[in-house]
Amino acid sequence: MKQIFAILLSMVTFTACSNAQGNGAGNKSKTSSNTNVVVKLVKPDLENKVTLMDALQNRKSTRNFAEKEISKQDLSNLLWAAAGVNRENGGRTVPLLGDIAIYVALESGVYRYEASHHELKQVIAEDIRSEISPQSPVKKAPAVFIMTIDDESFPMYMKKAMEEAHGMDFYYGNQVAYSTQNIYLYACANKMNSVVIGGFYREKVDKMLGLGEKHHSYLIQLVGYQPE
Repeated sequence: MKQIFAILLSMVTFTACSNAQGNGAGNKSKTSSNTNVVVKLVKPDLENKVTLMDALQNRKSTRNFAEKEISKQDLSNLLWAAAGVNRENGGRTVPLLGDIAIYVALESGVYRYEASHHELKQVIAEDIRSEISPQSPVKKAPAVFIMTIDDESFPMYMKKAMEEAHGMDFYYGNQVAYSTQNIYLYACANKMNSVVIGGFYREKVDKMLGLGEKHHSYLIQLVGYQPE
């Protein structure tokens, strides 16, 4: 398991972002607001002629994106792949130890994915992509997925066992990796580019999203179409 975690971490480009960077000049502070905007996503399209082996062969991290918005269908498919419901009993497309809360930052604002109803709830009615990270590709990516983990979503008995085994960070890393890899596979199977980035202003993003004391952003993932 330790080897698996090391591999997962090697996928991520980590850049140290100090608190001073997150609160420095040019970084306006935004807080989460209840806009009451709910976007019902179209149904996931489960028809795809690309095989799993093709997707694995083409999987890679790429930071270049076409200047084109993500289509409604692709956005729906990406979110469903990341952590959508795929069974009548509420089971998801990824194994869940606790739960993962996925936000997506678009030009129109920031939305939280509600898997049970396959819909998006707007939490910020502004484009914050330029404030998430010092890395320039983040500002240009059509969609920035923000992976967050709420510590309180893990049952106490499970947390105790996890802490004694490897520590919670180990399991947080695994939880996020399941979703990011599913996004990678969908993207590369549909002429899209993607990259996972660890270098972003975590504390600032947590504040903007209005996350609780034990709820934190963990990684971000950029997605966009391949340039022609």
